[in-house]
Amino acid sequence: MTQFWIIALVLVLVCAALIVFPFVGRSRQAEEAEANSVSDHESNVAYFREQEAEIRHQQEQGLITKDDADLICAELEKKLLNDVADREKSAALNTKGSPMLGWAMALIVPVLAVPVYMHLGSQTEMDVSKLVMDPNATHFQMIRSLEEWTEKKPDNAQAWFMLGSRYMAVRQHANAVDAFSNLYNLEKGSPQAAAELAQAEFLAAGNNVTKRVRNLYEESLSKDEDNATALGLKGIDAFGQADYQEAVSAWTQAMAMENDPSTRQSLAAGISRAKSFLGEAVAEIRVQVELAPELKDLPGNTRVMVFARQPGVRAPVAAIPLRVADLPREVVLDDSSAMIMGGTLSGIESLDVIARITLTGDATSADYEAEVKDVKVTGAGPIQLKIAPAS
Repeated sequence: MTQFWIIALVLVLVCAALIVFPFVGRSRQAEEAEANSVSDHESNVAYFREQEAEIRHQQEQGLITKDDADLICAELEKKLLNDVADREKSAALNTKGSPMLGWAMALIVPVLAVPVYMHLGSQTEMDVSKLVMDPNATHFQMIRSLEEWTEKKPDNAQAWFMLGSRYMAVRQHANAVDAFSNLYNLEKGSPQAAAELAQAEFLAAGNNVTKRVRNLYEESLSKDEDNATALGLKGIDAFGQADYQEAVSAWTQAMAMENDPSTRQSLAAGISRAKSFLGEAVAEIRVQVELAPELKDLPGNTRVMVFARQPGVRAPVAAIPLRVADLPREVVLDDSSAMIMGGTLSGIESLDVIARITLTGDATSADYEAEVKDVKVTGAGPIQLKIAPAS
């Protein structure tokens, strides 16, 4: 932000210089023109006097009549007066470019530029960017800044999308519906806007798939059949109607499109549950991860890795990244988390399950860790992992 204002100040000074310079130059020209004008005026008057004397001399010698002499002198006097008037007009025009006007404009332009920029410029967008980069910024700080952005730029789709997402994060679902409705209108019903609005409507309705929600996710999928958000809602709708095969199909397709680990875990849990209703065996390990009391002061953004590996093998078969702020939490290690590692849990009898925190960045050495060995892949209940200082 400081760098921006320094650059802006330099540009203002350059502009001010460009404004003042022509007026100063014109003022100097005006002074020179005025001096030349005085000199030319004196010359013209002297020349008129010589011509008038010559005409009167010719009259005295009888070469011309008195009437002719008077007429010629009148014409010479008229010409002199016209020349003087033209030069005074030119001088007046030159003196209009006074340096005082230049300095006044140089002061007015930057003084007016600041409030105009604050009203029409991108100050709000810069504030939002600063908050996004600040790890200590709260959701509510972001929401206030985004609300100002949407008030200032109501036709900015990005602002409405970010505001709706923040409302969702703090569970203000009614506000999220309003934000995504604006996005939907601005984007003229784009697939992502329809899907986001459908999800907000779903949550605002108490996790119920209403007719409005169904219409929106179907509209989204009609334009983009791989939209992960809409596919997730389609799976929920199918599951609620006991169409478990359709639910598995929709969620599996969504899983292939989704990169967010938390969302993938939710999809995986849904798939496992639907398969259990279908009587299919599910290859998974459910893990409850938490911190030992002495680690409660660890920063919330500290990374936690939960993974499973075969006994005697260092490389993991499945892995799920978390943060300290996510704990305590139950996660599912299954084929969806194995996809990240390029393997599968299917066909494996047992695995060692580890939760690890590494402060140094070296994944091979743990500062804090918890481990349970020889866990059956088709185990029923979740295993407990309480992360404590590594021995």
